[in-house]
Amino acid sequence: MSESKTVFQTKVIAEIVAFVALSAGLSYVKVFSLPQGGSVTAGSMVPVIWLSLRRGPKIGLFACTLYGLVQLMIVPFIYHPAQVLLDYPIAFGALGLAGFFQKRPSLSRRTTAPVDRLVTVLLCAISFFLFSYALVQFRLSETIFFSWIFAFSFIFLLWLEDRIRTKRIEKQQRDITPALIGATVGIFGRFLAHFVSGVVFFGAYAPEGMSPIVYSAFYNGAYLVPELLVSAYFVYLLAKSGMIGIYK
Repeated sequence: MSESKTVFQTKVIAEIVAFVALSAGLSYVKVFSLPQGGSVTAGSMVPVIWLSLRRGPKIGLFACTLYGLVQLMIVPFIYHPAQVLLDYPIAFGALGLAGFFQKRPSLSRRTTAPVDRLVTVLLCAISFFLFSYALVQFRLSETIFFSWIFAFSFIFLLWLEDRIRTKRIEKQQRDITPALIGATVGIFGRFLAHFVSGVVFFGAYAPEGMSPIVYSAFYNGAYLVPELLVSAYFVYLLAKSGMIGIYK
């Protein structure tokens, strides 16, 4: 195993531990809690969603599943083994689905290198043609003058092209849409797991005359919709500030 790969794996492990611990810590800051489990927190899902968006689905799913097991130790609500699987590792692990929406800029310097070379060749050809034309048509002093103009124009055009490309890359890297979609999909995945658990195992808690399906949807939506809004807001801030980086 190479040294760089070892450093990479160590860094990833450190990030997983740090982000899961941060999510666990934020889960203690509760706005309100429901009797059969579930609460609105101070954005406790944001750190693990952030990690998923940074590192991709494999690491995201692993870290979020680990976070679910931590939640099982912190707030154990055990009714049935299948219910435990649905409400903890599966539900929280679903947050890692956000990693599938990891933003990979298509306008990296590596991918635009052929275009850059083509532009450079064209600029060189134009400059050479104009310089040759001036050499034939004008006296030596005028030719030197025009050559300076062509040289500075060439340098300026290269600089301008580089700035335009850089701005396009920065704009694409700070595109908030994939991050928001990823957060929404991850939290919706968690909702589905809790929803199925509610219908199968907690339908008896539904008020008389109410379908377990409707009850489970309203019950889990009562805290996950506010959680989605809080999480989306923080993910928006992170994406807007460019803090959701891409790591291979």
